[in-house]
Amino acid sequence: MDREGFNVLIREYSPRDIEWVLWIERACFPENQQYNATTFHSLHVKDPNLFIVAEYQGVIIGYAVGERWGDVGRIVSIAVHPSYQGRGIGSKLLEALEEKMLTRGVKTVRLEVGVSNTPAINLYLKHGYEPINIIEGYYGEENALVMAKRIKD
Repeated sequence: MDREGFNVLIREYSPRDIEWVLWIERACFPENQQYNATTFHSLHVKDPNLFIVAEYQGVIIGYAVGERWGDVGRIVSIAVHPSYQGRGIGSKLLEALEEKMLTRGVKTVRLEVGVSNTPAINLYLKHGYEPINIIEGYYGEENALVMAKRIKD
């Protein structure tokens, strides 16, 4: 259970979850930063083990998706529906995705996050990620902060 007593199940994504994932995507990101069903399908096919969801009472309330190249992993996206934010679900998803990457031989995890997305930046800092670069215009008008964490020596 999370810190508010929610019994949240973290499990691998299934294609039947796509409408929930798109619901979360629309609630969390501006239209020009949202992934579509085709992108999520491609990420799932590429590495099904690195696409997970948080489920509460049969409703998908969050997701995390990653990819890897050899010993480097990348967090593509993590989102928790705004109605469920602030309950530790993002941390659970991040930790579960890191664990899956670790079992796949990943040593370093990287990610990009909008410079104005303070809650996400704070989540990553809390979990040991460090800022390493800025990519100008990554999200159209917004710059991205590149962060990384070593998960295995």
